[in-house]
Amino acid sequence: MLISITSTKTKVGHAHGSTIKHIGYYLCVSCLLLLIGCAGTKNVERTDTLPLSRLSEPTIPTPALSPTFTSVPVSTITASPVPVDQQEKQGPTPTLLDTYNESQEQETEETVNTCVDTVLVFDFNNSEKGKIRWRFDDTNNLYCCDYSSTVYQINRNPDPASSLTLFSVITDNNVPLNSALTLVDLVTGEFKVLESDYVGEPKYKAVWLPNEQIVWADNKGELYVGSIETQEPLNAPARMTDLWFVLPNRILARDETLQFWYFDLKNSIWVQLPEDESAKITWGWIDYAAVSEDGEYVFFFFPDSIAILSNDSATISVIEPEEPYPIASGGSDEYPLWFPPEQVKGTPYWMLNSVWLIRDFSGISYPTFRFIIDSKTGKIVKHEILGISPELAIYDSYLSPDRLWVAVEVVKAVQTLETYPAQVSQTWFISFSTGEVRVEDGEFNGWNAESQTYLNSPLPCSERNIKIDLASSIED
Repeated sequence: MLISITSTKTKVGHAHGSTIKHIGYYLCVSCLLLLIGCAGTKNVERTDTLPLSRLSEPTIPTPALSPTFTSVPVSTITASPVPVDQQEKQGPTPTLLDTYNESQEQETEETVNTCVDTVLVFDFNNSEKGKIRWRFDDTNNLYCCDYSSTVYQINRNPDPASSLTLFSVITDNNVPLNSALTLVDLVTGEFKVLESDYVGEPKYKAVWLPNEQIVWADNKGELYVGSIETQEPLNAPARMTDLWFVLPNRILARDETLQFWYFDLKNSIWVQLPEDESAKITWGWIDYAAVSEDGEYVFFFFPDSIAILSNDSATISVIEPEEPYPIASGGSDEYPLWFPPEQVKGTPYWMLNSVWLIRDFSGISYPTFRFIIDSKTGKIVKHEILGISPELAIYDSYLSPDRLWVAVEVVKAVQTLETYPAQVSQTWFISFSTGEVRVEDGEFNGWNAESQTYLNSPLPCSERNIKIDLASSIED
């Protein structure tokens, strides 16, 4: 089974003492000079609680009927911050100011680098299975997420200002798998269970809209639009199994009979694609698909072909390679989360995440994770297009968060390809938009290595807990 995802500001004011001279004029006595030492005072600003500011509320009207699902608010933390080990340096303090010194020491103890950990626990038989943790630092920067093995997808809202995230978790490891989809506000802790009894690992059951709303399908195939507070049915004409958002205001959905539909969000109109077009895609379970950045087409990847659905003409073209793509299934502790394909910005190239590709080099077949495919030709992108020296074996690939750079690991010691993992010698950083290439020695360290280090560092953070009982989260 392949599953894929500071410091406290201080203001210091210095009170400068003045030099006071007192001169006696009797009997030509020498001048007496009195100096009073300077003493420092300090004012501190600190943040020791989780921010409660909310983004704009959804604009859709509240449905006439009560929502099917229950929104459960979570109280914010109240725990006091724990002081860090390193104290701020103090200047010399006059011995006569004992009362002030005690006040100053107390204030210094409260001046800390505060962080807040939120732990989301799904109430399974074994609660250790379903855990997700994120962290805010003292300036309210968010670091997400540390998770347990049952989490197979973390889907953040693409708007950087949004705090909404979808978490997909496996609730039952029996065959077939059962899973749940939960929408969580990372700032407030509010959540809504969108569905708790999906069969399998539903990968295209929810999609983000530009206004912080989502569209999702329940286990009966009905579609809803809304957020944590509201929801409204879209009155789907059939039982839908997959859906995607198409700019500027359409939803592409597929029903259980493998027919594609468009839903116009502005006019609330359903339109079915011609049946002969839908029939060109015969795979009943879509694992890898995404809409292009300009909304012009939808890219589908299958083991034996790729397909391009033109959103303008509502037609589908299929490209089949000479042989099926040499991909392999199987889980990995190194790559536990599932991600959909991502378009390399401004190009026809797509990064296939969560897919193992079997490559051949110097007569050795070896597995690599993630690869790039050309949506115009259906060919896997290799040395020539990447500009990588032909004597180097291509290994794993990674797309930057802004989708402008591709990091490709290469192997020079070819004999190490016979065992996994191979010995990576270099990482090539390639920009298709500018043609720039740079090379660094060693393995790829990740695009957000510093953030992950902070998230996993053993800091004395305040903590709050959110518990989701999936058995009782949905009303009958």
